[in-house]
Amino acid sequence: MKRISCIAFVLSVALRAAAAAQTAAADCPQHQAHVPPPVAGEPAGHEHAMSPYAGREGSEIKALSAEEIKAYREGTGMGLAKPAELNHYPGPRHVLDLAAELELTAEQSAELKTVFDRMHSSAVALGEQIIAREKALDQAFASKTIDSRTLADLTAGIGSLQAELRAAHLKAHLETKRILTAPQNVRYDALRGYTPVAKPPSSGRHSPEFRD
Repeated sequence: MKRISCIAFVLSVALRAAAAAQTAAADCPQHQAHVPPPVAGEPAGHEHAMSPYAGREGSEIKALSAEEIKAYREGTGMGLAKPAELNHYPGPRHVLDLAAELELTAEQSAELKTVFDRMHSSAVALGEQIIAREKALDQAFASKTIDSRTLADLTAGIGSLQAELRAAHLKAHLETKRILTAPQNVRYDALRGYTPVAKPPSSGRHSPEFRD
């Protein structure tokens, strides 16, 4: 009887120790770092297996979202001109929207509208070509007719068109800066909320100013 009680006591102590260890592991902020990686061949968790592309299998052009297609067709900026916009080269569309605040002259407004219309026309045409090339690339994979040469031709064509599109947007910013006066360029940056870049001190005195 005494032997049975001793065994029961030992088992009780072991169970309490195991429970305490489990609680400590759950409370440990570094617990995940102590957990060994899954063994190769074991199925991954569902949350890790789910692709971010799930649900787009039925898209006509898998590489482009509906928003991207819309932007290409409307000739919007798509952030392609950020190197210009954020380095003090205004865009024609935003400048025209701020015509009153910038006190544009009638001549400036007319020039800027010409710049914008030329850029927009080019952007829409190039956007349609990009959509068509992306659709052809998608269909080549879907039909299993793709080969190395076709792949190279289609992707090179898409890349070339995207370069032309970006250049068209950037060129419009280049032309816009030329049309505006220096004070108007500075005023544009202020209205758009861009922070002036401080010029490094050269003679013990310095003040924030824009660098073109």
